[in-house]
Amino acid sequence: MRKLIKHYDFTNMDHLPESDFNIQVGDKWANNELQQYTDHPENLFFHQGLVLRATYQKGIYKSARINTKDKFFFQYGRVEIIAKVPKGKGTWPALWMMSQESRYGHWPKSGEIDIMEHVGKDIDRIFLCLHTETYNHTNKEQYYFETVLPNATTEFHTYAIDWDFESITYFIDGKQMVRYSKFDKEDQTHKGWPFDQPFFLILNLAVGGKFGGEPNHIHFPQDFIIRDIKVYQ
Repeated sequence: MRKLIKHYDFTNMDHLPESDFNIQVGDKWANNELQQYTDHPENLFFHQGLVLRATYQKGIYKSARINTKDKFFFQYGRVEIIAKVPKGKGTWPALWMMSQESRYGHWPKSGEIDIMEHVGKDIDRIFLCLHTETYNHTNKEQYYFETVLPNATTEFHTYAIDWDFESITYFIDGKQMVRYSKFDKEDQTHKGWPFDQPFFLILNLAVGGKFGGEPNHIHFPQDFIIRDIKVYQ
């Protein structure tokens, strides 16, 4: 029976626990994204949950990104996150995980677990994907699944993964969506399945980029709201 090892109830917080979270800042990011990530209270605050707000002022998009690198990381277990995604064109919210040690090298060699992604240009379509050296979005063959979730932008939903030594299974509101196994594909080495090491959590709201698409500034500000995170092992 699994034990709850970490619980963040953001509805009962007014600041991020510094012992577990880092606030990332800067204006140069991957994927041709447009936002500057800041630690400003207008971009990262609490209101009935943790709010990552993307804003547009004087030609500049600003937003928020946090992670638990070097502070909280784990190998195998179940993650459950209750969140509501924004709908503005150009928004790109994500709940995801990266390797703590980068044991096999830089992205995508050490893997990426996308618990949930959404883009405002395609309302209510949720993406549940993995990235590895052999199988990633730059190749024809990848770990990729998408589903339409009505009211993803107007209601809170629970996004979850079960992760063990041979598989990662995705759930939305308790319903299984897809199960990826290291034995699904030909490459069963770390190049095809590097998910045998500790990973940390990342929560962010990107703007634009290769996947997010061209934003329309009249739709901003936009909020990505996370109510709760539970991690079991």
